[in-house]
Amino acid sequence: MNAYNSFISALASYEIWLYLAWQDIRLRYRLSKIGPFWITLSMAVFCLSLGVIYSEIFNAKTEEYLPYVSIGIVLWNFISGSLNEFPNAYVDNSVYLKEIKINPLIILLRVLARHAIIFFHNFLIVFVIYAYFGINPGLVVLLALPALILVVINLFFIGVVLSILGARFRDISQMSQSVVQLFFFVTPIIWHQRLVSEDSLILVLNPFSYFIDILRSPLLGELPKIESWLVVITLLLFNAIFAKLVFQSRAGRITFWV
Repeated sequence: MNAYNSFISALASYEIWLYLAWQDIRLRYRLSKIGPFWITLSMAVFCLSLGVIYSEIFNAKTEEYLPYVSIGIVLWNFISGSLNEFPNAYVDNSVYLKEIKINPLIILLRVLARHAIIFFHNFLIVFVIYAYFGINPGLVVLLALPALILVVINLFFIGVVLSILGARFRDISQMSQSVVQLFFFVTPIIWHQRLVSEDSLILVLNPFSYFIDILRSPLLGELPKIESWLVVITLLLFNAIFAKLVFQSRAGRITFWV
């Protein structure tokens, strides 16, 4: 399959994957009174509990730590949720692949769109935090938009690889979940990166630390580090090339594997 043509075709079919993504969420909460806002409510309770408790453990000011950890968790929920679902994307949607002729990238965009919808629901928590603590991030918050676009595109290309590997090897799903869980603890989400030196391997070799930095810093009214932008863009180029090679050489076999 031609990776470029498949990608353009999948993007042009946005009505399909957006509809399917929204239907996934609607079906999950079809008998609920507040629907998908249960996601936001449960996330808000989790952020509040973790923020209050860990501010005591780290001896940090609640008004500083709670916004920091809450925004980090909302961002990480989007990133980790997508990564955990990618390996089983084609396996879970094998009916589409076997019964109808469908661009496999549409399935990946469906996964990303679903988690993006959940993310924007959860983003209401950030607005509540802004209002309660009187946070005004200023114009620097606009940098969060290009940062989000870079992270989403990176996730998509990672998803191309993980989904194909997951279709071929079922163990990839378990391995991916274990790795993502590990990165939650070594990425500055619930702990502040100033607790370790800037040249610490925990930060330098951790791609998610750069993702979180370019996303969270603008939302807190701070400028992300230049090296974070450079690393994320470099990762984007690498992931794009690798995803193209994997897709063009293996995408045609997905139907036989699932």
